[in-house]
Formats: sequence, C-alpha cells, structure tokens
Amino acid sequence: MEIDFGMPITAFLLAAVDSPPVLMGTVFGDTTGRFREGTSMRTSAIKNVFFIDGYALFRTVAGSLYVVVSWAPGGSNIYMNRIYH
Repeated sequence: MEIDFGMPITAFLLAAVDSPPVLMGTVFGDTTGRFREGTSMRTSAIKNVFFIDGYALFRTVAGSLYVVVSWAPGGSNIYMNRIYH
C-alpha cells in the first residue's frame, strides 16, 4: 500500500479471482469507504488492466482502480483468462 503507482488507487485485493467480466477478492485499503477491511467483494466490469512493478491494476467501467496483491490459492492464477492488447 506504500507503492506509488502514479495514479489514485481505489483499493487492494487479496486472494483475487478473475471471473470475467469482474474481479472478486478480499478488499483492503478502500479509499471510498464502501467496503470494510477484509470484506469479500466483487468489482464492477473490468475495462482494462495495467502492469506496474509486478502488480496487475484493474480499471473498472465505474472508474475504480484495484491493485491485485495476491491471487486465490491453488498455484498460478487459473482464472486469468482474459486477453489484453
């Protein structure tokens, strides 16, 4: 949460699952106050993704920006089935 990504971050997701068109995960550091720390949540539809310093940042159609800190357990992210250009 101390990394400066150069743009405002809405929240951080742990144990994230990529389930198009949304992400699901445990949220921390929500700057909007919508979610309590450690709450499971689902984003609005994902618009695009950025990769910065080894992190995946997902922008939603609602304008939120989520940083995936970790993917759901079980090996590599088997849910990461999107194609980005």
